[in-house]
Amino acid sequence: MSWTFSQVTVIMEVMWSLDPEIVRQLAHIREMVTLQHQTPTREWPLIVEESREELLIVREWPNGSITAYTMPVPQDSK
Repeated sequence: MSWTFSQVTVIMEVMWSLDPEIVRQLAHIREMVTLQHQTPTREWPLIVEESREELLIVREWPNGSITAYTMPVPQDSK
């Protein structure tokens, strides 16, 4: 028998009474792991603040979701 993720989530909630917030966080982790194996359709590097020397990277994925993260400005681009 094959289980879908939503079915497993319901079973886990019933069996272990998982907090709904933990279930949501686990779903977000699962989505991020799935996105690691895909190529973003678009990516925008944006300078957040020059004094902090960080870039804000915004990515759009094939499923339409958008993620954002910061990273240090590469040394060779200064």
